[in-house]
Amino acid sequence: MVRRLKTWIERVRGFRSILHKPKRVLGFWYHPDYDPKSLADAAHLVGLEPNRIDLLLGRLSQKKVLGSKDIRPSPLAGFEDLRLVHTTGYLESVTDPKFAGNAFGYELNSREADEVLRSQRRGVGGTVAAAQAVVEGAINIGINLGGGFHHATEERASGFCIFNDIAIAIAKLRANGFEGSIAIVDLDFHQGNGNLAVFANDPSVLTYSLHGVVWDNRQAVSDRGYSLPPGTGDQEYLKKLEETLEPALWEHHPRLLFYIAGNDVLAGDRLGNFALSPQGVLDRDCHVIKTAEELGIPLVITLGGGYSPQAWRCTANLLTYLITDEAKADENWEPDLRKKFARIARTMRRVPDRDEARAEDDRPENLSESEILGDLSSLTRVRQLLDYYSVHGVEFAFERFGILKKIRDHGFDDFRFEMDTSDPDRQIVRIYGRRTDLPAAERSLLLEMVLHLSVLPPPKLSGFSTPLRVLSVKWLLIQDPRSDFSLKKPRLPGQAHPGLGIAEDIQEFLVQYCQRAHLDGLLSTPSHFHNASVASRWFHFLDPANEGRLLAIRQVFLKFHLSEASELVEQGALGLRDGTAVKWEPAEQILPVSRRLKAFFSSPAYRMAAVEECQNLLQAGLQSDPTKTGKILGKTYGFFRN
Repeated sequence: MVRRLKTWIERVRGFRSILHKPKRVLGFWYHPDYDPKSLADAAHLVGLEPNRIDLLLGRLSQKKVLGSKDIRPSPLAGFEDLRLVHTTGYLESVTDPKFAGNAFGYELNSREADEVLRSQRRGVGGTVAAAQAVVEGAINIGINLGGGFHHATEERASGFCIFNDIAIAIAKLRANGFEGSIAIVDLDFHQGNGNLAVFANDPSVLTYSLHGVVWDNRQAVSDRGYSLPPGTGDQEYLKKLEETLEPALWEHHPRLLFYIAGNDVLAGDRLGNFALSPQGVLDRDCHVIKTAEELGIPLVITLGGGYSPQAWRCTANLLTYLITDEAKADENWEPDLRKKFARIARTMRRVPDRDEARAEDDRPENLSESEILGDLSSLTRVRQLLDYYSVHGVEFAFERFGILKKIRDHGFDDFRFEMDTSDPDRQIVRIYGRRTDLPAAERSLLLEMVLHLSVLPPPKLSGFSTPLRVLSVKWLLIQDPRSDFSLKKPRLPGQAHPGLGIAEDIQEFLVQYCQRAHLDGLLSTPSHFHNASVASRWFHFLDPANEGRLLAIRQVFLKFHLSEASELVEQGALGLRDGTAVKWEPAEQILPVSRRLKAFFSSPAYRMAAVEECQNLLQAGLQSDPTKTGKILGKTYGFFRN
């Protein structure tokens, strides 16, 4: 029966594509209120790019794909619209900053709470306006450059969602006489528990979802939800989508489709655990759009989540496809900071000639072990950091790369740089600074870094014939002694003071050296879970078993903020079903620089080995003990969380 249905669908799709390709009539909605500026610090905590829409529109304008004149301003949703879904008591309660803060996991002041409420009301207004324009026939695809607040229920805010924009839009359409069946296709990493709850007993609304974490196990009358394992990549994800989406839509016969195009499925997302590539995310979007067009279903698109610096680029790919039909993603996504540092580095003195002269074909993979060890043996005679930087050279580089400016912005100046390269295995850099408001005070230690050039044996499954040559960060301390910890800057295990916000700058400074010296990568051995989790956007464990272990631990703690999760791991709340305690074990984690190491980490063999280890741990019942969890968080943060 299923085979016959799929054959019939394929034939109908073939006839549709031959006889009629619908012309896309697009409408875009956005408002500057979408980005509450006072929450920029909080956005960085979860990995959200606070200026993602500005970056998006700037990129599309540069490519002459979309201009500001094409964007319609999103109206501010009125309370009469919000009351179509949310109770009056709930709407009154969210005006309390403490209550509104529950959706974001930390305390909001009055100004921040007002900005959040206005932002989400604008987001609701954009989705409602797009849906109305589609139903009225003015356009056939409406795009809200925000929205997708799929965690909000009638009386509960969670997951950065206070008002459920799609539920409100559907209620508004119903109130205006729209009686057709509706589908919500939710491809955010997180299950849309809010939509599931609101429409659990409504057979006219299909809730379809592929997700990596379940927040609500209730049975809904028209739900097609599929949970996928951690580490799911392009092939597995797209196969499941292609097998399940079309049959679900054919069975439900929707006259309108809402699509939540969440980008937290992208590999390296701070709050997600899938491993889709940029092209995989675009292929997903194209499949949903083509399916809707071939079935003749008008479409409303909202953005949903995306908590990595590259997430907005996936949206740029999606909008480019909608406007131009170009289905090729830009895969060369180096961090903007790396591009900036690379431009500056090109104007600076280069590494000594013996490294400068190496051609592309003379990379480390083609060098003998004796040549590599010969290079390293010269470190016994160094008088400069990494045989390159003098103490003044380090200061000059930090100035040129803008690192000292960022430290000055924290209220420090009158810097003193110290360097100790007497031990080639522990080359040390320290930076001291004096508070600008206390010029007579003693200088405080702001940064301490211990570096070492290392040779590692070829990793398993790599097929490398020569060792790896890496720059090892054996110790890195970055601190702001004048600041206090807060809910927005929580204490993480191992911290005596908050940081200075320059960790990525230091990382990219070291990456530039690796590139100049033709090293394979930048190595660290994270002492704590939070270090490895944050670094996982760019770093991978050399042993795929350790990569899988990180995937599994992240899966257990997806509902928790990073500071909470790290504290729970540190305090021994993590264990297996049989009672075996699971502790954090530091291991070698590398940011790849050479082509061969990048290829190794993206290879099917490495990824499959990591996913297998992750699945083994989850099947063994890896979990956070609920009793310990409540006690630890209650003691550390002053509240009980289940």
